[in-house]
Amino acid sequence: MKRSPESVIEIDVLQVDGEVYFHRFFCALKPCIDGFLEGCRPHLSIDATALNGRWNGHLVAAVAVDGHNWRYPVAYGFIAQETTDNWTWFMEQLKKAIGDLPLLAVCSDACKGLENAVKTVFPNAEQRECFYHMVRNFEKRYRGFGQIYPAARAYTEEIFYDNIAKMLSESAAAVQWLQANHKLLWYRCGFNLEIKCDYITSNIAESFNNWIRDHKDLPVADLADKIREMIMVLWNKRRIIAYRLPEGKILPAIMVQLRANTRGLGHLKLVPCSNWSAEVWDHSGAVSVRHIVKLGQRTCTCLEWQHIGKPCQHALAYATHQRGVDLEQFVHDYYSVNRFRAAYGREIEPMTDKTQWPHVDLPFGVGAPLTKLSAGRMRKLRIKGWDEGGHRKNRKSNEDECDKRWDEGEGDNQIVPTNAKGQKMIRGPMTCKRCGGKGHRQASSKCPLNGTAKKGKRRQPRKNVTKERTAEPSTPQRPTSEEILRDSPGRVTRSMLATLLRESTSSQTGKCSPVKTPTPVPLKKMTPKRRKLNLG
Repeated sequence: MKRSPESVIEIDVLQVDGEVYFHRFFCALKPCIDGFLEGCRPHLSIDATALNGRWNGHLVAAVAVDGHNWRYPVAYGFIAQETTDNWTWFMEQLKKAIGDLPLLAVCSDACKGLENAVKTVFPNAEQRECFYHMVRNFEKRYRGFGQIYPAARAYTEEIFYDNIAKMLSESAAAVQWLQANHKLLWYRCGFNLEIKCDYITSNIAESFNNWIRDHKDLPVADLADKIREMIMVLWNKRRIIAYRLPEGKILPAIMVQLRANTRGLGHLKLVPCSNWSAEVWDHSGAVSVRHIVKLGQRTCTCLEWQHIGKPCQHALAYATHQRGVDLEQFVHDYYSVNRFRAAYGREIEPMTDKTQWPHVDLPFGVGAPLTKLSAGRMRKLRIKGWDEGGHRKNRKSNEDECDKRWDEGEGDNQIVPTNAKGQKMIRGPMTCKRCGGKGHRQASSKCPLNGTAKKGKRRQPRKNVTKERTAEPSTPQRPTSEEILRDSPGRVTRSMLATLLRESTSSQTGKCSPVKTPTPVPLKKMTPKRRKLNLG
């Protein structure tokens, strides 16, 4: 508060038996607040991530987007649990920071406490729901509805209702479940056109959680200071980028993106009406679609231009057809260099360490949080979901849960468990290959045909019931060279060895072969080297 005046810093404590304990924390720096109000689109993505230090609390963050679609941290804080009371307290502090904006969109995940808090504190805000979390809840009960993806991404209501009608024809229960359990906006055609942000997920907040994940095991005070330091360094980098860009222009990255989108528009056919309006035929699909583009009003009947503030492919095709037309005049001011400078123009003041802070006499001392630590080492990584290819030790429990749902028979569109590669793992209860029974494997003690004992008793070894075979007369074996050398009275030469082998072969076949007298081999003078190699 001393280094950055007008910042919103709140520390909520809890009193138990006359003692004061830490409860909640909120921080919104003044440069972040002013930069959001002056340089960013009125869109906030809010999410929480679990801390893995000595305190089992949660880190909450409200993140926006700038002209480059980069994450823009507005506020962060710590709460004990994701309850409605804690979320309401966080949203009230956020309202103190940014005020009650007439135009605001808040995107959240499937947390009911956060949804109720946003509805209470910001009743006029547009509440959006993360499409990714919604689909995960939907696929736990229904599978095979691919039409939900183009329905969520569609900018027009006609395409949205066409895909919903296809889902309704396949299963009316799936559409009724969506309408009953997910009443917030998860589809683009329902978004406010003035927000200029068509995000259907809360990936901005998820990227913030991944940004600070290596520091989540720090103590609360050190973690809050570390996040402030990271934001200060980030602001400095982007401020340098902002003042290197030409003033009064659209961001160069946006213009590069638009010029790249002007290529590959051969499937569009132009029918000009005047210098600022035309009909554009789109022949990319099975059925040709006609749209009306009005450059002066910055509108197109596909509604993509109105939703994001940048020209769509139909508008780009007609604008590039004109001569002397600058594309920058068709881009919204949210993507300008001036807005980008306003977002990062203010400096976040550096701070000294705790030893140099001024001493303040407080009437009480704040103790550590009262939440109890769980047994064992704290988990560093989050537990993966059933559809994310979780750890092997949790796979059996997932299979058992799927088998239970399969036996209950919830409907035709039932969940089919898959592995990390998307392959089907199991269709129903396991079947024994011996007895054909359900619920156990071939080697299990439950099988009545495998001969094993029940669980808890020692398994008895099998008896050898093989019959004793009668001994058959053995045929004379061929003598080996070792036996010949052992039985030989003296030196054996190669010719003598060949003669003995012929005699043994002839004795086995019953025929006698004439024995030739070996020719004497002249003796040579034995050298020490030959004497070593001599077999005799």
